[in-house]
Order: sequence, then structure tokens, then C-alpha cells
Amino acid sequence: MQIKTVLKRYWFPLFMAVLFLGGGAFVPNFLSPRNLLNVVRQSSIISLVAYGMTMVIIVKGIDLAVGGMMSCCAMISGLLMLRGWPVILAVGVGLGTGILMGAFNGMMVQKLEVPAFITTLVVGQVAGGFALVLNNGRSIGGFSPGYVFIGNGSFLGIPISNYITVVFVIFCTILMGRTRLGTYIYALGGNDTVVKQQGINAAKINYFVFAFSGFCAAVAGILLSAQLDTVHPTQGGNYQLDAVAACVIGGVSMAGGEGKIYMSLVGALIIGFLRNVLNLLGMHPFYQNIIVGVILILIVAVSTYSRQRELERARVF
Repeated sequence: MQIKTVLKRYWFPLFMAVLFLGGGAFVPNFLSPRNLLNVVRQSSIISLVAYGMTMVIIVKGIDLAVGGMMSCCAMISGLLMLRGWPVILAVGVGLGTGILMGAFNGMMVQKLEVPAFITTLVVGQVAGGFALVLNNGRSIGGFSPGYVFIGNGSFLGIPISNYITVVFVIFCTILMGRTRLGTYIYALGGNDTVVKQQGINAAKINYFVFAFSGFCAAVAGILLSAQLDTVHPTQGGNYQLDAVAACVIGGVSMAGGEGKIYMSLVGALIIGFLRNVLNLLGMHPFYQNIIVGVILILIVAVSTYSRQRELERARVF
């Protein structure tokens, strides 16, 4: 097998190997179990958002509202808890808010045929504005120990947030790979005309994927606030781009119809490990954003180029 073929087929695991070997050789404590578990815990936020984003991209959409929804849903739940609401009820209201905002995105895209880019961008701005208005732009914190335990506690030495991530990736993988709904989602992204001709309700599929994306964003925002014991009204701002990057790095096609949930998790982990290496090296956050951005753009360019070459070969044969 030629070197070019090996690099094309296995660049992903090779990149991960280089990252781990380089980090282990030059970064103190990078390969320690405690640090690795911590990176996975921090990456859980990106991965949760990426699961819902993956489904939206597969149906040829995009969800740029997730950052605002993360902040808004977490702020709603946090304020309710500080006003004496039970944790379960407060969290339930936050999750319900995320589902409703996501379903609204789906309605705008499906019924009014507003492009997903425009719809979700506007809804994200509105949700972020509500997060600021609800507490006059101030952060809140000091939640109950039970709530904070969700973000910072552990069981058998593994953080609770890691268990949440695993449960979600298993559920989403089964949904997309073993159910009729998952088959319809892939079909809608591959050829929506054929789906409609076969009598499949495309509207319900769009409602579901956008509502599920809103739910995932709400879970991520609430889990982040539990980890920090704080809700900041702009805390979700950076996560939507990381989530899209995680999907693309994981092989989700922006043209729709192609992608795997578990690979989006791998993409989220790559982003998490990159940031962790730079943190351990003591690099300033401003420079971190530049370096991570350049590396991500290179990874996306390589993966996109590889897929395009494969498509061209498929057309020839």
C-alpha cells in the first residue's frame, strides 16, 4: 500500500497518535489519567452540542442558535433554582425551553422555508439577548451541592459528565443506525425529493432534528453551569463553532446525508485535547484561539479534500 493511500485512509488515527505522542513527550502530566479524564469532562460540553448539530447537518441544515440557547436555558434554570424551585423542575423548564426554541427553528425552516442559517442565527441572537435581560447581564451562582455534583462529581473515579456523554452517544448512535427515524434522517439529507415522493413526513423529521439540537444545547448549557457553579449570560458563545468544527472533523458532510455520531465525539475530543495541550504549555488564550483555529482549518481542509476525491472516483466508475 502506497504512503499516499495510507495517509488518505488513516490520517485521522495518525493525527491522534501524533497528538498523544507529542503531548506525552513535551507536555508534563498530559498523559496522566487525571488529566485525560479532565479533558474528556471538558470536551463533554462540545460533544453534547455536536450530537444535535450532527443530525441537523445531515438533513442539510445548520444550527447557529446553540450558543444562545445554551446561555438562555442555563440562565432560566439557574434563576429558578435560586428562587427556591426544586432542581428537577428548574432543570426541566430549562430543557423544555431548549426543545421549544429548537422546534421553532424547525418550523421556520420547514413551513416558511427560511434558510436554516438565517433562522438559527436570529433565534440564537434572541436567546442570547434573553439570557442578558433575565439578570441584567450579570452572572449568577451558588447553586445547591446536588446540582454542582452533576458537573463536578464522579462515580468509580469517572466524572458524572463523562457518563452523560456516553449515554447520549449510545442513544444517538442507536437512533441513527438502528431505527426507522434514523434511516429517514439520512434519506432526507441524501435526497429530499425521493423522501417526499415516498410519503415520508419531512416536516416531522425537520422538527425532530432541530428540537433535539435545542435539547442537546440546553443539556450542555446546564451541565456547563453545574461544572462552573456559575451561569454567565454569554457562556455558550464559543461552543457553536466548536460543535460545527467537531462535526466536520468527524466526517459529517456539510452537503448532508453523511455522518456518524460517534465520530463527532472524536472530533470534540480532538478539539478538547488541542486546547488542553496549549493550556498545559502555558500559552495565552488569545494565541490559543489562533493556533487551534489554524489546526482545525487544516484538518477540515484535508478531510474535505479526501471526501471530494472519493466522490470524483465514484463518479468515474
